[in-house]
Amino acid sequence: MRNIFILAGLSVAAITGGVELRATLRASEARAATAAEWSGDDAQFVAVGPTNRTLVIAMPDQLDVVGCDALIARAITSPQIVGKIRTAGFTSIQCGSQKMSLN
Repeated sequence: MRNIFILAGLSVAAITGGVELRATLRASEARAATAAEWSGDDAQFVAVGPTNRTLVIAMPDQLDVVGCDALIARAITSPQIVGKIRTAGFTSIQCGSQKMSLN
């Protein structure tokens, strides 16, 4: 009888873990799709990381470190931009080697 309870408990844990993993993967795919939708001629956006929580920004005319620093500084000081990025599920933004957390 004890073995049945153990197996039942493990089965519930496995099902719960599978459901949680599926939800995480769906959210990750949604962030990747959002980044692709935001891309245009002026800037390319890509979601990266194990669960696509970092928004990487690539701009053809801003390949230097100063340009990336300025872009990220502008973004994180704007409550509207930060809100939009957080609402999409991203926790950080990156341009070049510069990465800033939105937390």
